[in-house]
Amino acid sequence: CQFVDDTLSAFPLTLIHPCMVDSWEVWDDYRPFAPRPVGDRGVWIGYDPTGTGEEGDGAGLVVVLPARSSGEKHRVLERHRLKGEDYESQANFIKSFQDKYRIEHIGIDVSGLGEAVAEYVEKWFPTVTRYRYDVTLKATMVMQAQQIMRKGRLEFDAGWSDLAQSFMAIKRELTASGRQMTYTSGRSKATGHADLAWATMHALNFEPLDGPASETGQSLMEIYG
Repeated sequence: CQFVDDTLSAFPLTLIHPCMVDSWEVWDDYRPFAPRPVGDRGVWIGYDPTGTGEEGDGAGLVVVLPARSSGEKHRVLERHRLKGEDYESQANFIKSFQDKYRIEHIGIDVSGLGEAVAEYVEKWFPTVTRYRYDVTLKATMVMQAQQIMRKGRLEFDAGWSDLAQSFMAIKRELTASGRQMTYTSGRSKATGHADLAWATMHALNFEPLDGPASETGQSLMEIYG
């Protein structure tokens, strides 16, 4: 056990804990060791690239299986952290998921090495979404993630304490000018710069702010030969 002070966190433990589930018991339609773990369903990938190499400043990638209606939950299927990789290696790592999933969205923070990573990704995924952080964008992404969690619409494996701590590391504070509020995260070996949390928000941001339609009006038929 480890004590975590979430007093000033934008994502306190009371908000994060309900998202943590035993994925082996709850996700009976997810087969992690299969060539196509979720079949032909689309996924969203969020990526937060490495920075300039400071201690604890790595990269984070998450794969999210999006909810198909307001009654479903978004599920974080995979999370990965990279350290010390050049931009071409980071882009190739993202591309490695192409054969495993049908990718509908890739969101990348393009500060630092992010723009170079996005340029490589764009060669095989032209609709990659670039996120250029400012106070408004950060606030929008954080509030959207908070809303999704409050409605009980996000799940990830309970054993992923690094993802939980990454969210809890994000704090609300004044900008340098003292005129606006923004969201920041310190750097540490355990959570980096909250890279997994920001990566998750890059993926979730593909959903409209008012959420998916209540009913998709679609049905699926499986034929076995």
